[in-house]
Amino acid sequence: MSPTRKLLLVAVGALTLVACGDDATGDSNATPTTEAMADTTDAMVDETTPMVDTTDAMTDTTEAMADTTDAMTEDSMHEEMAEMAAWQQLTLTDTDGASFTLGDFMGKPVFVEHFATWCPNCREQLGKTDAAAAELGDDAVFIALSVETELSADDIADYAADNGFANVRFAVMTPEFLAAISDAFGNSSINPPSTPHYIIDSHGVAGDLATGFEDADAIVEALHTAAM
Repeated sequence: MSPTRKLLLVAVGALTLVACGDDATGDSNATPTTEAMADTTDAMVDETTPMVDTTDAMTDTTEAMADTTDAMTEDSMHEEMAEMAAWQQLTLTDTDGASFTLGDFMGKPVFVEHFATWCPNCREQLGKTDAAAAELGDDAVFIALSVETELSADDIADYAADNGFANVRFAVMTPEFLAAISDAFGNSSINPPSTPHYIIDSHGVAGDLATGFEDADAIVEALHTAAM
């Protein structure tokens, strides 16, 4: 039995004796009993105080653990960013003027396709890619990057609108990105008629470069796998 419970039983016993004493003797002078009860209450308070201190200490420990967990999470994010390829951390600007990097989409798979506005193969493949993007919605990210570094965002926006590509995010490669992606994947990655494309999985890991046509169903299936 805990000390606190014992003290409570003593207090209850004292109250019982008071009641019995009053009935038996009719004596209304309960001062000694009251003082005993006060002493008991003080003892109970003394017993409770260490428990309060312990609770406060536990709260402080929990808060410290939460701070440590937050710091570990931030460190993990920095480590993941450090492991990404240099080209995944280069800034691009889409046709709406928003800046982004290919490393910004952790948690979702990313389908990246390189194209040129003059390339008929690219137009055909982008139609399949746009269909896959429409099916997956917010479950994946689709990005089309023009190798024509001299084009403006408006030029690419007009190209996307004219061809009905409404579900893919379009941007123009910077010269720096073009050079970095060529170093990473080879010259095939900047040869638009080969319809170069690749997937970055939900953990930020880039897959191999693929070329040739790929239908919407195959793209959807590949992205479901990359989401795991």
